[in-house]
Amino acid sequence: MQVQVIIGNAAPGKNTKLQEIQTELSIQGIDVPIIVGASCTTPFFLNQIANQAIAGAKHFLADDCTHFQIKAVLDLAAQEEKSGLPHDLVVHLVRQA
Repeated sequence: MQVQVIIGNAAPGKNTKLQEIQTELSIQGIDVPIIVGASCTTPFFLNQIANQAIAGAKHFLADDCTHFQIKAVLDLAAQEEKSGLPHDLVVHLVRQA
């Protein structure tokens, strides 16, 4: 699993970057929703990643992620094969400002 964290000041640039990724995937025929991290607990957030990966998703997009959610995802990625998630899953996370 690859994790890409998008950080920066509170500005439209971070959200624009995530939307650009979503648009590029859409052009490739891949429909990926953007999850709002701040609207869910960290365990639920991790379950969303796992559920989408089990369903065959290769990309996960999340905006407004808390520090705890990002740390939990990075910890999960560090487990590599033990995590049970595919190595070709790419997780894009936008950190809360």
